[in-house]
Amino acid sequence: MPFAAAWILSAMSWLGICYDGCEETNLYRLFGIPLSPLGVGYFTLCGLAFLTRDRFRFSGFLVPLLLSGALGSEFVLVWIQKSVIGKWCPLCVGIALSVVTACVLIALERFPGIAIRIRGGERNLEMKRLAGKTALILLAFLAGMGISARGLSKPDAFAAGLSVKSLAFGDTESSSEVYIVTDWFCPACRAAEPEILKGARNAMRQAKVVFVDYPIHPETLNYIPFNLSFIVREKEKYLQVREALATLARKTKEPTPEDVQAAVSPLGVKYVPLNYADVLAGVQYFSTLVNKLKVQGTPSVVVQDSRTGKTKTLYGMSDITSENILKTIAEVSGR
Repeated sequence: MPFAAAWILSAMSWLGICYDGCEETNLYRLFGIPLSPLGVGYFTLCGLAFLTRDRFRFSGFLVPLLLSGALGSEFVLVWIQKSVIGKWCPLCVGIALSVVTACVLIALERFPGIAIRIRGGERNLEMKRLAGKTALILLAFLAGMGISARGLSKPDAFAAGLSVKSLAFGDTESSSEVYIVTDWFCPACRAAEPEILKGARNAMRQAKVVFVDYPIHPETLNYIPFNLSFIVREKEKYLQVREALATLARKTKEPTPEDVQAAVSPLGVKYVPLNYADVLAGVQYFSTLVNKLKVQGTPSVVVQDSRTGKTKTLYGMSDITSENILKTIAEVSGR
């Protein structure tokens, strides 16, 4: 059933299993709530209503109302992908197609019965009922459109300024992109960090650089909110802040805001937390990148060029050096 397909695709998006165009889409929220978990919950409700439609009369009418609302919402989301983001997310398009398919199937299921009742008598009464139900369905469609249009936040409108661009360093308009994927408690990452920082500093002069937290060790999740805040708010001093956080990670697995502030105070930096929704969006963005870039472990440095379409990944301490990072940028960009 299309309900199941929409639910599965929403769950995949929630888990970060997505492709090109998903990064921006995953940063959108509806009244501050990420879209993927909302989709999972909404389509769960649709599925329950569908399964109980023969047992409860209300469920039978709830199905088309829920689908109409979802159709209106998907109309807005598809428009945003086409006109605002400029890229298509395959999973999101699949969800929209699933909703359209479900609407068509429900309409085909109900149409013969309505036609028989109209021909069988009480034509005027049946037409009035049909007109009333149609009006409610249309209202649900418009409500879905209105709620989505009003409640969806663009990435550059987030309270903390969180967007794909705000998470990047260096030449953000460059076709060359460098993704540095590490785990705060990975021994190899710690050993490679000096070369990573040196390579990142040099790469920023000619490429877009993104630091990606990949929580192989669960303790890394404790550092992601702090790291995200500094990525967004402390561009100029981030590499120094990163060193301070790495030093703190060697001392404690569960840092408090006070611990973090004490670690960065010598740099003249103040820790200002992001709101929960922004942190969740950032974590989901990292997860999406890890899957999209097919990262197998840490440390990894993925270099790609949108102009040439080439990608190369450096793995491990021996492979990841400042010199290799710059050579790889030149190689994939064809310079």
